[in-house]
Amino acid sequence: MFYNEQKKHVRTKKEILDDSGNVRKGCKIIKKGEIYERTLFTAKNKLFKADTPFVLETPQKTLEDLVLPEVTRQQIDSLLQKVKLHQVLYENFGLGKVDLSGGRTAINLYGPPGTGKSVTAEAIANALGKQMIRVNYAEIESKFVGETPKNIKEAFHFAKENDAVLFFDEADSILGKRLSNVNQSTDHAVNVSRSVMLLELDSFKGVTLFATNFMSNYDSAFVRRIIGHIEMPLPTQQSRMQLYQKMIPKEYPKNITDEELYHIVCHSEGLSGAVILNVIINAATYALNREGIGCKVVLQDFELAIEGVRNAKKTNLQIT
Repeated sequence: MFYNEQKKHVRTKKEILDDSGNVRKGCKIIKKGEIYERTLFTAKNKLFKADTPFVLETPQKTLEDLVLPEVTRQQIDSLLQKVKLHQVLYENFGLGKVDLSGGRTAINLYGPPGTGKSVTAEAIANALGKQMIRVNYAEIESKFVGETPKNIKEAFHFAKENDAVLFFDEADSILGKRLSNVNQSTDHAVNVSRSVMLLELDSFKGVTLFATNFMSNYDSAFVRRIIGHIEMPLPTQQSRMQLYQKMIPKEYPKNITDEELYHIVCHSEGLSGAVILNVIINAATYALNREGIGCKVVLQDFELAIEGVRNAKKTNLQIT
């Protein structure tokens, strides 16, 4: 498994290599079966099974770190309250007698790429005071018959053992519609995996989080089992202003007026938070290339950076 400088799991080795083909400083390659704390990449935890492909992550992001519309924040707060009051609702108030699901807590975050779904999942786990297990379909899919369902079961079992929040990123790959016309063994395997996912979700008493860019691909059976669907939209003008103010470090050598910042914010309409971060980085790169270490990042640098990410997006080169 591959981890970048932010200790975030990435899919391919190429994503952590420099221009010379060497692993960048701060990146890690961890063989499956070696269990590390994601935030430390050091000693094994004795509580872990030696052969599990999953790792515990200690959430660093908080709800205060998020820049979200008020309605989205209210939805998150409401669902967090339900989780925290679960025992009272289902035991003291008797709801466990009528809700045969046992009050499963599955939350779905959906919206365009780069809108903060993964960061929000981390912040939710942090707010609950729990560690998180981040699962990507590439980590549980197997070419061997029966292995993918086994990996799904292991993910839920590992989360139960450690009382951790289970987070499925790019969940449409896991919660997709079951196939009605099964003609090949691979089609049958897909349906088996999704049936196992349904069973595990039904029996899991912990918190499960899903994130997707393509919620329309979900099977309706999974949609019914999710207690809250939270839309993560592209940032509004007010949110974009907050993002620029929050993501530009105090050491950043900017030389722009408040009016110019407002111009930048307006010009950034339709850009996600992840792309706005790219704009900030690229603008500084333009200034550094032009003037060297003593540079000042000016309005024109931001305009060039915004134009660059828009052009890249049009040609499908920008990963948002």
